[in-house]
Amino acid sequence: MWPAFPKRLQSALKALCCLAQSGDGMQSQQIAERIRVSTAETAKILQLLVWGGFVTSRRGTKGGFYLAANSDEITMGAVIDFFLSRHPADQDDDSAVMRIFDKTSAPCQKAFSSLTLADVVRSARTGRKRSVEKTGVK
Repeated sequence: MWPAFPKRLQSALKALCCLAQSGDGMQSQQIAERIRVSTAETAKILQLLVWGGFVTSRRGTKGGFYLAANSDEITMGAVIDFFLSRHPADQDDDSAVMRIFDKTSAPCQKAFSSLTLADVVRSARTGRKRSVEKTGVK
């Protein structure tokens, strides 16, 4: 079951999308500024993403954080499963509400399991273009 996304998971997904959008490596401070999270918390998030195999890090003049695979190979479901496996939610199988939640959230979980970083980045770009077209503001 996927309960509401913890803040750290939300920030991790934002950091991954940030790296996917950049198409190249980024320093942790740059990522922190883009996702509006403290540099200390961003460092923790990036370390977890390295442990999960989603991100690599390099030291030196061209150092920074990079996606460990192409953005079309990393799914939201894999990232969510990794983070939630580290902090699983308490299950209440006796609750009628939770049984209904499990049943109704299954299609959403299935959709996230195949949704890639590339899909999210494409969607974000398309969404921005549509809002610019609607408002005329850039």
